[in-house]
Amino acid sequence: MTDKDEAVVFETELDAPPEKVWRALTIPEYLELWLDLPSKTHISIIHTDEPHSVTYRWRDQEDGASSSDSVVTFEISPLDNGGSYFRLTHAPLSVPAADNSNEPMMLAA
Repeated sequence: MTDKDEAVVFETELDAPPEKVWRALTIPEYLELWLDLPSKTHISIIHTDEPHSVTYRWRDQEDGASSSDSVVTFEISPLDNGGSYFRLTHAPLSVPAADNSNEPMMLAA
């Protein structure tokens, strides 16, 4: 199975113009209201293509240790009716393969 196979993709049409959707995805106060993330989830922007897409790194932490990292990309396109086409892709964070082809591993500090 590849990382692409593990991604969760959600697509829909929204009754809001792309500019409004963009603000909801990039202004921290709006994003917090919209997503209602758990307090132990930390997000940071890793790429933007304003006003078309924004990619976040999501890190869920439990008991001070990182339990999972993922990448979430939001894509926005205008529709003829003034609304927006919206696509969300949530995928595990890719870990580069080792030069010696061994499996990736995580070391505890």
